[in-house]
Parts: sequence; structure tokens; C-alpha cells
Amino acid sequence: MTMRSPSHHLLENAARFLLGAQHLSSSDDRHSREIVLHHVACAIELSLKAFLRLRGWSDDRCRHEIRHDLTKALKVAGGLGLRPSHPDLPELAAVLSPYYCHHRIDELAAHAPASLSLQTAIEATEGLLGDIRVASSRALRSSSRP
Repeated sequence: MTMRSPSHHLLENAARFLLGAQHLSSSDDRHSREIVLHHVACAIELSLKAFLRLRGWSDDRCRHEIRHDLTKALKVAGGLGLRPSHPDLPELAAVLSPYYCHHRIDELAAHAPASLSLQTAIEATEGLLGDIRVASSRALRSSSRP
């Protein structure tokens, strides 16, 4: 039996939130949009925290210093070497973060800017998960070298 790292569990949970978002994204009603945006925000948060854990951050440090701030998490992760492959991720985090931090995604869903496409949000989040999976596999390979 192989032990999985805490960052691996965070990434698995992020993937599950993304899967939920993908499943609901075909509905265009306000309630579905709210759930999709919330799931996307959760997936981004967990993915970025998985990356921070790979870089030595503790769960407590993530909880106290990052909390639910997606823009702060992305900035810190960038300082530790994360280079998101999807160009819309920073803007997506910037739009979601103020609402997500204060548990107001419902307001964003009701008044979301036209530039916030659910499909783009999902694609940017998929890109982030892929980026962090690559970083995770690199970290695993480097830690298993003698």
C-alpha cells in the first residue's frame, strides 16, 4: 500500500469539485451557475494549496495565511515557481476571489460579468490542475532519487 501525500489528497478533492462543475455547466440557470462557480473556486483553492504543500507549506500555514483568498494563493504559488498554462486563470481568480472569500458567490452568479464564461472558468481550472499534477510528479521523481 502506498501512502499518498496531503497535497495528493487536496488535488484529488480539487478534481472532484471540477468534475461537479463540468457536470452542471451545461445548465444556464442562475442556481446552476452559482454552484458551478463555487465548485470552480473550491477546485482552484484546493489545487493551489496542494501546490503550496508541495513547496513545504503546512496545512496550518495555508489555513491562516491564505484562507480562501484565490488571488493571494495564486500570487504566493507564482512566487514559488507555479506558471499557470491557461492565460485566463489570473483574471478568473481575481473575479472569483472577493466573492468566494466572503461566501457571496450567489451575488457573482446573479451579476457575473459577461467576460466570465463558465466554459473558460472550467478550462482555466482544468489547466491549473494539469499544471499542479506535473509539478507533483516532478516533486515525486526528485524526492525518490538517491
